[in-house]
Amino acid sequence: MSFTQTYLDLPADFYTSLAPEPLAQAHLVALNRDLIKLHQINLPDQTILDITSGQIIEGMTALAQKYTGHQFGYYNPDLGDGRGILLGQWQTPKNERFDWHLKGAGRTPYSRRGDGRAVLRSVIREYLASEALYALGVPTTRALAIVSGDEQVWREALEPRAMMIRVTPTHIRFGHFEWAASQSPQHSQTLADYVIKHHYPECASEPKPYETLLKLILQRTARMIAHWQSVGFNHGVMNTDNMSVLGETFDFGPYAFMDDFKIGYICNHTDTGGRYAYNEQPNVGLWNSQVLAQAFEPLIESADIRQNCLNDYVETYNQHYVDLMRAKLGLTNPQDKDKLLIADLLICLDKHKVDYHVFMRSLANLDQPHDIWPTSDDYQAWLFDYKQRLKQETLSESERKELILKTNPALVLRNYIAQHIIEQAEKGDREIVDTWRQWLASPFTENPEWQPWIQPPHSHLKGQKLSCSS
Repeated sequence: MSFTQTYLDLPADFYTSLAPEPLAQAHLVALNRDLIKLHQINLPDQTILDITSGQIIEGMTALAQKYTGHQFGYYNPDLGDGRGILLGQWQTPKNERFDWHLKGAGRTPYSRRGDGRAVLRSVIREYLASEALYALGVPTTRALAIVSGDEQVWREALEPRAMMIRVTPTHIRFGHFEWAASQSPQHSQTLADYVIKHHYPECASEPKPYETLLKLILQRTARMIAHWQSVGFNHGVMNTDNMSVLGETFDFGPYAFMDDFKIGYICNHTDTGGRYAYNEQPNVGLWNSQVLAQAFEPLIESADIRQNCLNDYVETYNQHYVDLMRAKLGLTNPQDKDKLLIADLLICLDKHKVDYHVFMRSLANLDQPHDIWPTSDDYQAWLFDYKQRLKQETLSESERKELILKTNPALVLRNYIAQHIIEQAEKGDREIVDTWRQWLASPFTENPEWQPWIQPPHSHLKGQKLSCSS
């Protein structure tokens, strides 16, 4: 085994060293065998259980990171790892390094009034969502293991405490750069140099490394959000301290994959103003990017250059989103009117409350109408335009069908499904979480075992909202 802690390369005020608050009598709830194999983690299950329940082993140096950020548009200088502890980096045989971050590890100097713990419900949701997004090709952090025990913590009610290891190349967020900029130009440069050294080495040889770094971060962010929109994913809490500099889906809270398509869908019931609604995500990504660009001012003095990077975010998002949606429609030969075709479809699906995922997959078979298809004139007009558009393609009918089926999942982690899994796990079913992880790993190939879960849900199960509590 091999652990390092590269975060110690940064000055001491970037973090606080401390140990987790262990979870007594812990047992494994889930263990991600696919991730273990991918990263060649040669640790016994018992050792992973010990680490996930708060035990520090050789090579680890536990610490909580300091950062700030904008939460629902308001700057908060008091943020940091309030319930998570960075244990170190696992080094693979290929010399790749991945952070192991323990979520629910207890109080830190940045916990404010929180208890620093996590509950089983929230870590199961993150574990499954990150794996679901990964299988869909969406950039995301992943999770290695979940443990729980007899300890209870209070949220809206008493719930079982749990801990989880999140895995990603870095936990550095937009908020880290906000904090560094609030301290000194040297802090900004030190942080940027660290990120370049460990995560964007291609910037080091550029004549303007910090400009290239900012541009690459914003491009990755734009592509990630375009992916969210294409798969009907609503993050729910796009605060700047929840934005990874790697453009990965980060800090899962009250997220949701849509049921019926709803342009203004809000999955977080505390988001009363709809700041983080589904249709606002691209604009919030730009707003957050503006905050990051401002934090780069000590590194990039020119406002025009920073604005050029922001313009690049917009261009990258627009192009990537259309490319993704074009593929979901089984189209490969770009046409000028494709944007209008996509927009007209989404307006129609929203108007008629059509299940997004089932509808998109149904387009693989145009031979006969499907129950999911609207019977309205506006949909018939769109379908006519779509069939006309197909005449401009060079794909055969079988190739078009294949493309649709491999870009539109049959199995989607809807909120009612996640809730079912959580309830069974809380009753003691220790197999269900990893069973679903394995199912979600192959969402495009229909499996007889999960046929009951691929139909549009009953009306009372649709559009479930959640809070930020975890």
